[in-house]
Amino acid sequence: MNKFWRRFRRNKLAMAGLVILVLFVLSAIFAPFLTPYDPNRANLRERNQPPSKEHPFGTDDMGRDILARTLYGGRISLSVGLVSVGISLSIGVVLGAIAGYFGGFVDTLIMRLADIFYSFPFLILAITISAIFGPSIYNTMIILGVLSWPGPARLLRAEFLKLKTTDFVAAATALGARPGRIMFRHILPNAFSPLLVSATLQVASSILSEAGLSFLGLGVPPPAPSWGNMLNRARPLHVLAGMPWMWVAPGIAIFIVVLSINFVGDGLRDAFDPKQELQ
Repeated sequence: MNKFWRRFRRNKLAMAGLVILVLFVLSAIFAPFLTPYDPNRANLRERNQPPSKEHPFGTDDMGRDILARTLYGGRISLSVGLVSVGISLSIGVVLGAIAGYFGGFVDTLIMRLADIFYSFPFLILAITISAIFGPSIYNTMIILGVLSWPGPARLLRAEFLKLKTTDFVAAATALGARPGRIMFRHILPNAFSPLLVSATLQVASSILSEAGLSFLGLGVPPPAPSWGNMLNRARPLHVLAGMPWMWVAPGIAIFIVVLSINFVGDGLRDAFDPKQELQ
């Protein structure tokens, strides 16, 4: 663990990304202490106000404080990213482990199922399913998670195919260990590193996908704030051109968080690479 942390700290961009992510998470958790405004409370007397002392990020077309909505929106956007990746990993780990360990017909069946998922454009399929079941934060989490499992499954399958022929797996088999124990107690911990890196980068992808669905009105439904549906309210041309404060805050928040997650993912990849120890 010390070696991993030492290699990770060497990557300055990864450390900067980690610090920024921690700050965003803390600001989302402690949002009630950082702003006195209710993110969903409308005040038509103060609608479309530019940034001021009372409203540092301005107000939207309903008079709601944009700083409050950005902070509270971080809760939803980050939660969607984390939960959807958790769903994706839960499915992908089980199916990838089974495919890689047993091989044969089971492997072929699972991988062809993954190919079917890959054959459809991700965003188009997500939009279609969301339109059928209706916009909801829970539907968004489930849709993004279920549609993203082929990536972790294929990655884990490749690791299992490589590791199941090693001596420690042969020894566990000779001692009578059951397949479930061998898969999840012996092989999975040794295949976890690339899976963790992939999951980190997938969080960024899920945040962008949620923003895209919410921007189209098919993700998190209003009045609940998310960075995507905040951008959706700023779509009219007169808002884009004349009221930039409505889209700058959520847009920059998405940009910084996704970029920081990518930096952390790159840092994790390098930290788990044993070749880095020789440099």
